[in-house]
Amino acid sequence: MLPRLIGLTATALGLAFATVQPALAESVLDRVSRTGRLNAVVMDGDLPYSVKQGSGYAGLGLEFAQEIQSELSDYAGKPVQLVPQPVGSVEQGIAGIASGSVDLACGVSFSWGRSMFVDYSLPIALSGTRLITPSGNDGTPAALAGQTIGVVTNSVAATTIGKAVPTAQLKTYDSPAAALGALKSGQIQILAGDSLWLLANQASADPKGQITPVVPYNRAGVGCIVPENNSGLLNLSNLAIARLMQAYINDDPKAQQRINRWVGPGSSVNLSQDVIKAYFTNVLLSAALIELP
Repeated sequence: MLPRLIGLTATALGLAFATVQPALAESVLDRVSRTGRLNAVVMDGDLPYSVKQGSGYAGLGLEFAQEIQSELSDYAGKPVQLVPQPVGSVEQGIAGIASGSVDLACGVSFSWGRSMFVDYSLPIALSGTRLITPSGNDGTPAALAGQTIGVVTNSVAATTIGKAVPTAQLKTYDSPAAALGALKSGQIQILAGDSLWLLANQASADPKGQITPVVPYNRAGVGCIVPENNSGLLNLSNLAIARLMQAYINDDPKAQQRINRWVGPGSSVNLSQDVIKAYFTNVLLSAALIELP
């Protein structure tokens, strides 16, 4: 869904807080239970987290969003529908969550700035800032000095590369799809972003490029976000995420197929099941392992 990214900007904050919310007395969980709708931010071109497929969306973020939808259905005692809310820019998605007009976004990189205005779930993945560069460019600050580098507007990568390589010229794009399109068409030769996003899209956007540097510029957890001060929704989201992770660790075939499709063996990211299990185990050990029926 949203690229992992993003410090809240003045524009996003203005959109979020200039809007009067008449239903603030009703929590998001109460509203979802009443309406049977869970509105979730989605963006095209944001593999492995979110991509448009036909009339709907799919991706790693959607797998966890669907698990949250199921948990909320059990809580509400009736079916809750997951309703994709497509956004055309990172700012639009952030503003929707921060204002409470949208309920959920999965596939969002953690940033301390954003955590002041939205609440994060358990992390569903670990990523970091890297680049797709032409052959011969190792992605270090010295190799990037003076280069034009594509980034998604307000992304963690934009902030990170801007500070690490102040002499580089950043060319910003509102959405992941636009940034990938610019790389594919040759408008830019270097693109910075979330490591998993770059790995998932390199083959289609720039098969001759390389993912650099070996060690990412930073590391960040990738999770789901909900409007701030909605502990009921956050707690059920964490429970749903933990259940899917535990099922994967326990070798549940359906759970493993759902995750592996996007980041596991044979996917464009091609992580081993052992690596995914180890990460999920570490996440759960920060809280508690779950007994599944």
